[in-house]
Amino acid sequence: MSKRIAVLIVIVAQLVFIAILRAQTPSPKASPGTSDDKWNNVPPSKPEYARKKAGPAPRRDLSGIWDGTAEGGVQAKGTKEYVDSPGARDVPYTADGKAARALNKPGETPEPIATGDINDPVDTCDPQGFPRMDLHQMKVIEIAQTEKQIVLLDQFYDNWRVIWTDGRPFPKEPDPRWNGYSVGKWEDDYTFVVQTVGTDERTWLDNAGRPHSDALQVEERFHRVDFDTLQLTVTISDPKFYTQPWVALNKFVLHRLPDDFDMREVICSVSEKQQPPK
Repeated sequence: MSKRIAVLIVIVAQLVFIAILRAQTPSPKASPGTSDDKWNNVPPSKPEYARKKAGPAPRRDLSGIWDGTAEGGVQAKGTKEYVDSPGARDVPYTADGKAARALNKPGETPEPIATGDINDPVDTCDPQGFPRMDLHQMKVIEIAQTEKQIVLLDQFYDNWRVIWTDGRPFPKEPDPRWNGYSVGKWEDDYTFVVQTVGTDERTWLDNAGRPHSDALQVEERFHRVDFDTLQLTVTISDPKFYTQPWVALNKFVLHRLPDDFDMREVICSVSEKQQPPK
């Protein structure tokens, strides 16, 4: 056997050995809620959060990327506290509020509705508006703070809101906005309270089609429980359509995600909606 052939045999044997070794060695798994390339991440499941030991909450700080999916932030059948289903308690409508509710025909209802009768504005790519972004598709949000603002970046439909913290009053006669006008202040070191007015009447409060008038005022209470936990309470006040204020979310838990978490796009595209189903 020539020396060259012997060397070639040794090299081939080494390559085969390496291939066998790699096949027997499991590849490292990505940690829950992440992807190998750090893009288009998916939040972990609820048990993963339960295994974490959180540190103390920072003072007057809501910043971070927060996951609402693990605790059921996708509220297809109405708000968490007032689910739209047979036998469930309903919100306290006035006569005008009940009449307005009858005009809204959502796709997800206890009683089937003909497809042609559904008039959910979100189905035609209208903005879902506020507070429906809290009460319908609470997926992942990022909260950033500046000296005069708190900014919320919402994954669903790539929406964003500005909450002013510079002490400004509401406009006296606000032009309606999809997300309204929001101002906020710290009640204490760990509780931030937001008031919102001037929301567009075309929007629904939730996926059940609950309406609101131009008198709507929404209060959000963000409570930082610890470093990894944020609680959100949402209260609806609208004297034209509801006989009393009602709580739509009560201490709803959002979990903090890693700072390098990359939110997937969730955008309403008219051209995609017009394409026939595959």
